[in-house]
This record gives sequence, C-alpha cells and structure tokens, in this order.
Amino acid sequence: MKKIDHGIVSVTILCIFLGTIIGIQFKTVKKQATAYDIQRVSELSIKLNSATSENESLLERIKEKDKKIAEYESYMAEESKEVKTILDESSNLKMLAGLTAVSGRGISVAINDSPKAGQQNEGISTDAFLVHAEDILSILNELNVAGAEAVCINGQRIISTSAVRCAGSVVNINDVKIAAPFVITAIGDPDILEASLMFPGGVVDALKPWGIEIIIKKMELVEIPAFEQQFEFKEAKPSKAEGL
Repeated sequence: MKKIDHGIVSVTILCIFLGTIIGIQFKTVKKQATAYDIQRVSELSIKLNSATSENESLLERIKEKDKKIAEYESYMAEESKEVKTILDESSNLKMLAGLTAVSGRGISVAINDSPKAGQQNEGISTDAFLVHAEDILSILNELNVAGAEAVCINGQRIISTSAVRCAGSVVNINDVKIAAPFVITAIGDPDILEASLMFPGGVVDALKPWGIEIIIKKMELVEIPAFEQQFEFKEAKPSKAEGL
C-alpha cells in the first residue's frame, strides 16, 4: 500500500481553505457593491426629481412674469401709437425667432420605426429599418421649402440654431434625447405641406421600402410651443453701418 504524502494533503487542504475564503469574500464584496449601487441610484433619482421639480417651478414663475409683461405692454400700447408700433414689431420678431407659441392650420407627420427593426434580416443591417436623424432632416427641409411657418418635433420647437442628430438609439433635438415615434407638427397651408412630402420620388417614397411607418394628417388647428432653451450670442454682434 502506498504511503500518503502528507505534504500534498496539506497543500490540498490549504487550497480548499483559501478557495472557500476567497469565495466568501467575493460574495461579500459583490453584495456590498450591489447595495452601494442601489443607494447611489436612489440618491441620484432623488436629486433628479428635485431638479425637475425646481425647473418646473421656475418655468411657472417665468410664465407668470411673461404674463405681467404682456399686460404692461398692452397698457402702454393703448397710451402711445409709437409704443404700439414698437411692440408690434417686437412681437413679429419674436414669432420669427420662435420665441412665441403659435397656432394655425397645418399638418402632423408621425414617423415610427419599421416592424422589421427588431427582426433578423439576412444581409441587411437592422439600422436600415430605424428612423434616423437624416430622415427627420429630409422631412424638415421639404416642409420649410413648402412654406412651413413654424415647426416642432415631439414638443421641441425648431429654430435657426436647432440641431437634429443621432445619439445612439435615440435622436437628439435641441439637446433633448427623443425616441421613436417622432411627431412633427408644422403650421402652413395643409395641402401644400402634405404635397411636399407625398410627391412621387419624395421623402415618403424613399422611406417606404424600409417599412418606415409615416402617417400624415391635415389639421385645422396646430398648436406649436415657443422655444424655451436659453441661447446666448458669444461671438456674433450687430454690424454697424459705415459712418455710425
């Protein structure tokens, strides 16, 4: 009968012992990390809710101040024709800049990803069946050419400085991440706006082969909000005429 090598037995027992300790320690650390992550997420959620609530409160205060300013302006306009002319011009400029909520006739364009987006399509990337920033920009361009007077996407007012770009699986509009479905509303002649998208070889025809869902509705009343983000000119300044 072979003699038992006590050295090997000792090493084996030591390895089992160390393995058990390491396993227990790993589980303990993992539980602590999980608890920390949960606590961290909870703290961030509370901060986010607080910031959102504060932001909503500030927006309400801004609306109240704007209402008072409008009342003062209306009173001043009644007292002076010159002031009324200035205020009317200011109102037109605000509308042109997208700083005023507007309403009127127009259309609604709802765009959604193709049902094939979540399926396996041999030889074709699933990205081809998703709505991309380029698709939205194509629609915006056609609407602008057709005389759209105001446009918004999922409540985000489009102005001269608005950016529409892909941000992973969503689209970033005015630095706000928006996921499909996208709803573009535009004010203008409903018939002309619809025709700008539906003409043969146009935007709708280009997206049909990929199964992108597009629903266009002509509307008698479209409500478009004002642009609410802050914008500051850092480099651009009014040009001065020669001799002034």
